[in-house]
Amino acid sequence: MKRTVKISGRTTLVTLVMIFGASCGRAPAPKPCLQFSPDLMPDLAGGLIRKDFRVANAWAVKSDQMIDSSGVKFPAYFLSADIVSPNGEAVVGTWATTEITKPGLIYSVSPQAAKYSSWAKAGDPSTAGINMETAGAKESVSCVLEGRPKSPQAGVSPNATTP
Repeated sequence: MKRTVKISGRTTLVTLVMIFGASCGRAPAPKPCLQFSPDLMPDLAGGLIRKDFRVANAWAVKSDQMIDSSGVKFPAYFLSADIVSPNGEAVVGTWATTEITKPGLIYSVSPQAAKYSSWAKAGDPSTAGINMETAGAKESVSCVLEGRPKSPQAGVSPNATTP
């Protein structure tokens, strides 16, 4: 009986050490999806090249990076949204912004954002280190994909048709 208790105690100790060791080596928890203010959707859409396109389903993820505007550093957020063509086809665009609750600076980060909007492209000195590989960028895209209404056309690139 005494031996059984001793083995059980060792098993418990080994299990606790394994759990503790596994939790120390774990990747950081994903950053939360933040709702982009619906009041700012017209501002974001104002940067679209095609006025018959719209933006919808916008989500942001706070970045560890900063945006430097003329020596003033602002927190950066990755903002992703569906860019929707008139026929309902949508593609996700990603921008960097300084605000998600009031107007702020906006920069195109993803190729889709650069293609469909006229916002300045990230990569200049004020947005150094901000790109689609920066922590938070891909997470913001995931927020959009998870927030999409179920539709058979979701994820299809808008066709560039002549107006």
